[in-house]
Amino acid sequence: MEKLGDIVKKGEYKKPVQKRIFNCSIKADDFAKMFIESATGKIHSTEDTYLVDDENKEAINQLYYFLIGSEKFKGDLIKGILLIGAIGGGKTVLMESFIDVFNEISGKIAVNINSKDIVELIEKHGSQYLQKRPLCIDDIGKEQTVINTYGTVSKPMEDLINDRYKTAGLTFGTSNLKLEDMPYNKHTVDRMRQMFNVIILPGKSRRK
Repeated sequence: MEKLGDIVKKGEYKKPVQKRIFNCSIKADDFAKMFIESATGKIHSTEDTYLVDDENKEAINQLYYFLIGSEKFKGDLIKGILLIGAIGGGKTVLMESFIDVFNEISGKIAVNINSKDIVELIEKHGSQYLQKRPLCIDDIGKEQTVINTYGTVSKPMEDLINDRYKTAGLTFGTSNLKLEDMPYNKHTVDRMRQMFNVIILPGKSRRK
């Protein structure tokens, strides 16, 4: 049998084409209605409804374009999305509301988790529970990065990212850290670059 390395050298090896695992069709007005309804139920302020403004409008538009597979999306439609913004800037509400719409119309169910709960979820359901299913991880980089259990040292988030990279699990997330500032090794950060489209949510904290 010919070795893979020899095939690569000959230029005959082609990486398998990864396909998008969902297809959605929804009008912009319907998306906006569903999104704002979900977001309004999540905000903690005196506002009667979720406010779309110059700081979040572009991010919301990009999430819509991603959802419907539009050429207007400024990224790779196969990858997931990492929403980065300031603490209190509204990224969690924005992403969770998007996931609510995604879950309703995509035919898929993305599980929402906080990065700090990963160890507990793995202990409860097993490591395979989070390996491939669509997943949204809030506050990436804010979890306890190294766990020592009776002398056994592990890095749950890094392990999860590397597992999901291998299984091509569709992953969404939020963070207030840039990729280069993540508390992970370079290999893991490089895989995150290949897994995520990064959308920046500008502006300061919205918390009052």
